[in-house]
Amino acid sequence: MLNEAQLIGFTGAEPEIRTTTSGKQVATLRVCTSRYSKAKGERKDYPTWHQVEIWTPATVNWLATKGLPTGAKVLVQGEIRHDRYTDKDGVERFFSKVVVTAPGQTLTALDRPEPTLADPA
Repeated sequence: MLNEAQLIGFTGAEPEIRTTTSGKQVATLRVCTSRYSKAKGERKDYPTWHQVEIWTPATVNWLATKGLPTGAKVLVQGEIRHDRYTDKDGVERFFSKVVVTAPGQTLTALDRPEPTLADPA
């Protein structure tokens, strides 16, 4: 069976990194993808926000040390999971997320690195 999601989009905020009660670190970020249509010569954008959880230790450590700014273009390869929680009013809420945890699942920054200046001779 196959459960794979690939997204190319832009980050909506810097990643949030937390430690679970069992001591594992997880990073959470929001990624926006969009599609568009043209009607009568006018472009209409349809953004979609995705919650992404990253559990791979190397990627979480990279995010903690290097960071990822708001608006960074990223490629996310992970699996779709559905979850639920009970809000403060006792209402059960459902949501979907893309989880990066298994080998072959990644978060890749696609922005070009800033050019580096050569040391003067």
